[in-house]
This record gives sequence, structure tokens and C-alpha cells, in this order.
Amino acid sequence: MNVIMGNDEFILHIRKHYPLCRLSNSNLGKRIWEWIRSADPNADIVERDRECYWRDTGSFIAEDRLPKTATQFSFDSYILPQLFEFLVTLGREDA
Repeated sequence: MNVIMGNDEFILHIRKHYPLCRLSNSNLGKRIWEWIRSADPNADIVERDRECYWRDTGSFIAEDRLPKTATQFSFDSYILPQLFEFLVTLGREDA
């Protein structure tokens, strides 16, 4: 079963649980997409630069906090547990 989720959700998870992570949003986004694509060869980019739910206002919007926009992906839901394990790995980098 395919799901559509975006880098905004994944980056929010990292920023919430690993506040010391200093990887940039662009670096996180690129690495997340590369991981998704390697885990599910049928994964696809559905939309680029979609406005995030929290929009672009607030002190929490920054390259090392939360993004203004995010790419949305379609992928098989079976990879979600491993994806969240990968997010833990990213969150612990540069902490």
C-alpha cells in the first residue's frame, strides 16, 4: 500500500526528538529521499516545494529548524519502520 508523506513530517520528527542535530534541512531532505528511493525502487516524488502546514512564519522556520516547504513522496508503507530507524540515525549525526 502506497502512502504519501513529505520531508516536512520527517524533519519535524528529527527536530522534535533530536534538537541537537545540526544537519541542514536541505541535507536531511536529500538524504531522506535517497534512502526512500533505495528502500523502494518504485518510490516517486509527488510534489516539490509544497507549503508546510506551519507555513513560513515563526522563529522555528530556519535551515536548521523547520522548513517552509517540503517535497512530498509516494512510497510503499512497508518501509516506514526502517525509515524511522534511519531518521534516528540522521538525528544523532552532528549532535
